[in-house]
Amino acid sequence: MPPLSLPGRLAPLAERPYRLFFSASTISTLGDSVAGIALAFAVLDLTGTPKPLYLAIVFAGRQLANGALVLYGGVLSDRLPRNRILVGAAIGQGVAQAATAAVVLSDHATIGLLVGLQILYGAADAFVIPAETGLVPQTVSDERLQEANALRGMMRNLIFVVGPAVGGVIVVAGSPGIALAIDAVSFVGAALLLTRIRVAPRGLRTEHAHFLHELREGWREFTSRTWLWSTVVIFGLGNFFFMFWSVLGPIVAKEHLGGAGAWAKILVGSGIGAVVGGAVALRYRPRLPLVACVLWPMLFCLQLVTLALHAPTWVIAAASFLGGLGIAIHLTLWFTIFQREVPEHAQSRVSSYDALGSFVLTPLGFVGAGLLAAGIGVSDTAWLAAGAILALNSCMLLIPSVWRVGRVGAPSTITA
Repeated sequence: MPPLSLPGRLAPLAERPYRLFFSASTISTLGDSVAGIALAFAVLDLTGTPKPLYLAIVFAGRQLANGALVLYGGVLSDRLPRNRILVGAAIGQGVAQAATAAVVLSDHATIGLLVGLQILYGAADAFVIPAETGLVPQTVSDERLQEANALRGMMRNLIFVVGPAVGGVIVVAGSPGIALAIDAVSFVGAALLLTRIRVAPRGLRTEHAHFLHELREGWREFTSRTWLWSTVVIFGLGNFFFMFWSVLGPIVAKEHLGGAGAWAKILVGSGIGAVVGGAVALRYRPRLPLVACVLWPMLFCLQLVTLALHAPTWVIAAASFLGGLGIAIHLTLWFTIFQREVPEHAQSRVSSYDALGSFVLTPLGFVGAGLLAAGIGVSDTAWLAAGAILALNSCMLLIPSVWRVGRVGAPSTITA
């Protein structure tokens, strides 16, 4: 079969390994986007009234498991074929979601069961970011790397337009358990596609250094780049407050906006913005890419402000459009900078430190949002989160090396 010939920004899809990876990622993302809204309302329906702390505990359990294993995921993904790591992760995630669907549909769900099953999901998910970050450059030509990241982000965000709407309809008309079952099936499809990926051998060693030695190697690569570790630390602090959205949003929707349908519309607004952001990122080449990467996520603060004001659904959805646009551009720039600046042999380990640093505080963010909302109210909690994110991102602009990372496509090799 002759190789595919695709125009311009679709060119990465002409490369079969990337096309298989892209398809697998698309299928599993679709399932997760349908299930995301379902899990939140399964918890809220179970507790009878909107109890932020219960919802926070379920999400926090997932993130704690993720954080506990992500460094191990990084070492393993630099040792073994990364597509195989992703197959194992997909199977684990599928099992967790299938069991969650079963207990919800059978009316046997309890907070304890949901927390336990989402811990299993989070443990499997810990392997995904390290393996995917290292696998993408293996599946596509270097000159197509930013387009590959942007295409993947744009499709993911397009799904975030459709998925929450479908999930909302399923929750309103049927049961959250149905949406969770769809998610479980999506992981099976993703695993089947991932097994078919063939990439050039990476010279994987049959004998490996001690686990801690490999972690130290990854740590040296991570800490040798001031622009990397410093921004990860601050993004990690910001993500503590970023998680407030996932707890406060469903509460506001249920108490003031009519429930799951309104929340789905808000998430659809974010998804549309992210699609537009992905389209922009296909051609966007800022002179100072890391500075741009820091600035664009500040649009997310608008979402929290409208939530604090208990604005109408359409206003919150419009703010979510802008927030989604900013996050999409940020992620494309971040992964492209990372994949070009960090050596291939250490990318999974370094990305595991990136993921751990970025998300280590997110479990506390979920719980903190629940406790603060119960103590000072949803509005004041949202104002606090918006102000904190704005201040933290502004601090990153004070780091000199952030301004010295060169144009995307021309690696800066900056390590200080």
